[in-house]
Amino acid sequence: MEDRQALVTLEQEIFPEDPWTTGMIAQELSSGRSVYFGVCVNDDAVAPPVLYGYAGIALGIDADVMTMGVLPDFRGRGLGRVLMDALIDVARRWGSERVFLEVRESNAAAISLYENSGFEVVGRTKGYFRNPREDALNMRLIVR
Repeated sequence: MEDRQALVTLEQEIFPEDPWTTGMIAQELSSGRSVYFGVCVNDDAVAPPVLYGYAGIALGIDADVMTMGVLPDFRGRGLGRVLMDALIDVARRWGSERVFLEVRESNAAAISLYENSGFEVVGRTKGYFRNPREDALNMRLIVR
């Protein structure tokens, strides 16, 4: 439960305008087909490591990136790349053929990361995101 609350707090810091609820996080973590990764940094040999970001993927022939984010102060340091590489690796090992994700069309940094990871835009979903309402770009990576 303590870990779940830490994840809820992290979610609120990463996505302050539209965070997942405690119930949504609990449901995802208990899903039998989802895998989640966290990225921790320990700058101090005495203090415990600090969770700076996390990402999750629902596995299947078509895998879906459920969420991915890094704390604002730690973006641009390669942590998102580490998380994306882990998601792609687990999808490949599981036997997924494709990985899909949705991203806010205004999130240029994330789109660049995804394109550099091999994803391509395959569509758009009008009004997918709320608070603020925004279209999503649908992206796909062929992993087989």
